[in-house]
Amino acid sequence: MNKMMRRLVSAAVAVFMLGASAGCGRTRVTLEKYPDTVVATLGDTKIYLDEVNYMARASQYTNELYYAMYGMDPSTMWQSDLGTGTTMETYSKESVMKGVYQTYVLKAKAEELGIALSEDELKKVDEAASQTMKDMDEAVKDATNITEERLKEIITANALAMKAYQEAIKDVDTEVSDEEAAQRIIRYVLVKDGEDAEAAKTQAEEIKGRVEGGENSEEAMKAIAEENENFTYNTNTYGAGDFDNEVGNLGMSLKTGETGSVYQEGYGWYVVYCETDFDREATDNEKPTIISKRQSEKFQTVYAEWVKEMPSFKVDEKVWSQIVFDSNLFKVPETTAAPETTSAGETGTSGAAETAEETSAAAETDATQSSAAETAGE
Repeated sequence: MNKMMRRLVSAAVAVFMLGASAGCGRTRVTLEKYPDTVVATLGDTKIYLDEVNYMARASQYTNELYYAMYGMDPSTMWQSDLGTGTTMETYSKESVMKGVYQTYVLKAKAEELGIALSEDELKKVDEAASQTMKDMDEAVKDATNITEERLKEIITANALAMKAYQEAIKDVDTEVSDEEAAQRIIRYVLVKDGEDAEAAKTQAEEIKGRVEGGENSEEAMKAIAEENENFTYNTNTYGAGDFDNEVGNLGMSLKTGETGSVYQEGYGWYVVYCETDFDREATDNEKPTIISKRQSEKFQTVYAEWVKEMPSFKVDEKVWSQIVFDSNLFKVPETTAAPETTSAGETGTSGAAETAEETSAAAETDATQSSAAETAGE
């Protein structure tokens, strides 16, 4: 269906829905009215439906894309229960509105603190808006009717929110010692209880002796685990506080080259070998994670205080309820050609998966930060 036909169909659907909803005592807002329809307020600040709808649709498209990439059916995802009595659609919309609220709180704080975007940052906003419009899938464009000028306003708000976030975390210590970030590598063979707990214990003792006797390489321990269907092998890289259980605590107590065994209720006996009690690469990689955690904790503390200073946030549920994910924006490509076979007999990537991979970059752009602050505060 070409673009003109999609618009004609959309218009026809809008007219039909208007008539149907009028009988229920509530007029449905048409897409053309979104820029003038208030969906939420932060004090005297009005938040319009076109912005929030764009955030919702960008999120919808991206989630559907990744759902399809993992081989699941996007057509059933939005009304599926998450196990808490909440549908995925409801959860997604709540997340979007939460992100919008956070963005507007931080934007208001940025303005209060006199924070503004530099000329270079404004130029980047223009470039981002232009590129996003180019990369945006036609389905998202049709579902939002977003313009490049409106997109600039949305990206500007998010940029200001990010600068307020940076202000909130500016005093966070970014120095992390090796001791704090220290990561170790352990590998273990689990001997499951099975029907005979005593036999499992005996087997674990025998394995411990073999590991202590030199069968402690990854290959050797994997080979041991393959001797019995009741055995499994695994390896973990972690640091202090990551695993609060018998296996994790034993692993933290071992020095490089040491072996130990421990019983964990519900699983069985673990024979644990410490490959190293300090892995340099893993330790260096852990440092940014620690800094990020510090920043997140500081932000949450500061943000909680900023929220107290803000006027009330109100959502017009009658308006917001009109945004529904009743049809998919991302369409799974149909493939008709048979998979290609290489000269070595390897089967090539299927067309659907290939298209999904190619589309993922565009989807990332489509999903313009529904809240820069929400992302930063995770």
